[in-house]
Amino acid sequence: MGRKEEYIEKLNSQLKVLGDRIDGFTERVEHEALEHKIRLQREIAEFNARRLDVQIKLRQLKESTGDAWEALAAGMDKAWSDLKEAGRQIAEKFKQPR
Repeated sequence: MGRKEEYIEKLNSQLKVLGDRIDGFTERVEHEALEHKIRLQREIAEFNARRLDVQIKLRQLKESTGDAWEALAAGMDKAWSDLKEAGRQIAEKFKQPR
């Protein structure tokens, strides 16, 4: 397996794990106070928009040819970093006492 395929496989795996974690929080939001619930729903919607962006970039990366994937990988790394940070912030809110 080449570097490109390994990179794509790794990101797909990490994206699924992070997405599943945030999807689990979506179910827990229903039990929150209204103001807190609205804020969490907004943050989860923003996370989902970023997740879609990562999925699009990942698809572009898969379809790239030659060394072009390495140029796309830099943008992918930034999008992935932003998505992980958004996920971390959401998870942190579920750890905070209410």
